[in-house]
Formats: sequence, structure tokens, C-alpha cells
Amino acid sequence: MNEVKKLPLQEAANCLTPALRLAVDRLPEQTARAAEELRLRVGQPPALSYGGQETALQTAAVTAADLREIVARAARDSVHSYADSLRQGFLTLSGGHRIGICGTAKVENGNFEGVRQFGALNIRIAKPVFGCARGVYEQCCRGEPSSLVVLSPPGRGKTTLLRDLIRCAAASGARVGVADERGELAALRDGAPQFDLGGPADVLELCGKQDAVMHLIKTMSPRIVALDEITSAKDAAAVGYAANCGVEIFATAHALGLEDFRRRTVYRPLLSIFQYAVEIALEEGERICRVHPLKEGAPC
Repeated sequence: MNEVKKLPLQEAANCLTPALRLAVDRLPEQTARAAEELRLRVGQPPALSYGGQETALQTAAVTAADLREIVARAARDSVHSYADSLRQGFLTLSGGHRIGICGTAKVENGNFEGVRQFGALNIRIAKPVFGCARGVYEQCCRGEPSSLVVLSPPGRGKTTLLRDLIRCAAASGARVGVADERGELAALRDGAPQFDLGGPADVLELCGKQDAVMHLIKTMSPRIVALDEITSAKDAAAVGYAANCGVEIFATAHALGLEDFRRRTVYRPLLSIFQYAVEIALEEGERICRVHPLKEGAPC
């Protein structure tokens, strides 16, 4: 008999305590399919996020003991890398789902070393969207890859679009090196990506972007380097290094739009590197991608 495939939320819920798992299993199928995040905060009922809104579940408030048990279950599930992941404040689950961790920080010698007392967890539901970047890829990479940056505020799907851009490039035969600093693009598990990257992609995860980009270029000879969330001068320097090595870059950045991107000091050195900016906008609740050429002569 064929096994019934679980919904992404049900798969991500494997790490929950029995009581919380029961609350998730009781959800209507339409609600479970729409879920993007499950947020667990001490003293509050669990809440589902979808469509930019949170809805509390009709069940008991979450306790600190619940959070400790969930993290322990998740750590056993990814024991090969949980220590490094926890230092960065997250854990990756089977299927590419991930738990973001918040609470009381552990700081040593002025450096953030993770969270020592859990106050809130955010279980992000992995939902690969195959083909969502096809139109963008065909518009920006006619004949050969071009460097591009995906722009939007948090939560609009930059990482999802970037992951599909990687699939498009890999499927076309281009070697892609993925600098996966927080394990969100590939979600390696025993060396294998939990997300389908479409073909010849080489991943280095849990490593700062600057070191990761240098390592990938020196060891794997990629045609394209992909990296998520340029947020600092070091990240921008990593992009510059890749460009100076003749490698094209697929990247994302937090910005309200193209003009906001142009204004931000950290991004200004990148304006001469990227050929295109891809803006993710919301129109009547729908995500729309707008491609903006950044260089003269770039096809639009």
C-alpha cells in the first residue's frame, strides 16, 4: 500500500511534543496547507503564520519545558551539525524545515554564541516552489548567466526565488557554487541537499560568505556563485571578490525596492556589479517580480 504523503506542516511537526503535535494534526487541511510558520512562545498559545498574519491555535499555552523538548528532539534529528547550527540560532530539520531560536543569549568575550535559555521558537515550513523563477531567469540570463540581486522586505520569498534561480542555472548545465551561510538554500543533511537544486550545484554551508565564496571559487570552479542575504560590508566584499574572479553572482538583499537599495551605503559598491535587480512586490496579495536593468545595454 502506498504511504500517504504528509503535508509540509505535518512533516515539520515531527519534532513537537505530543500535545502540540495533536493540535497541529487537528487543523483543517486548507489551514495546514497554507501555513508558512509555526510560532511557539512561552506563556502564549502556538500560532500559525500565513499571508502575513498570525492565528493562535485553540490549545494550551506553550511552556519552557515544551521548547526544551522540541529543541532536544530537533537536535537529535540533525545531530551531525546541531552544535554549529545552534551557535547561529537555528536547527535544520528533515525536508529543509528549520527552527529559529530566540531567548536569552549566550555571549562569550563579546561574541554571540547562541541561545542558552529558550523563550520562543519559529518553525519555518519549507515549501519549494518549482518554476517560480523561470521567467526571471529567461529575462536576465539570455544565452549566458548574468549577475542579479533579488530585493524585498523580509517574508516575501527572496530565498525561495533564489533557490529556483539556482535550479534554473544548474538545469541549464552551469556549475553553481552555493555559499549557504545559514543552511537555508540547500539544507544539507549527511551531505545531501534537502532542497532539490536542479543539477550540478556545490554547497558550502555554515561558513561566512566571504570565506565561503573564496573557498568555492578556489576549489569548485563555479560559473555562478549564489548567496542569500547581503547584510554587511563583509558580505558586499564577498560579492566583489567573486566579480573580480569573473564569476556571476545570484544574491538577495533586504530592501523595500530598487530606490531603497540604491540609497543604502552597504549596497552602493554593488551597483556596478549586478546587471539586474529583481524586485518582489505585493499586488492585491500576490507576489509579483519586476526586473530592473542596472547597466546600459542589459536586455529588459
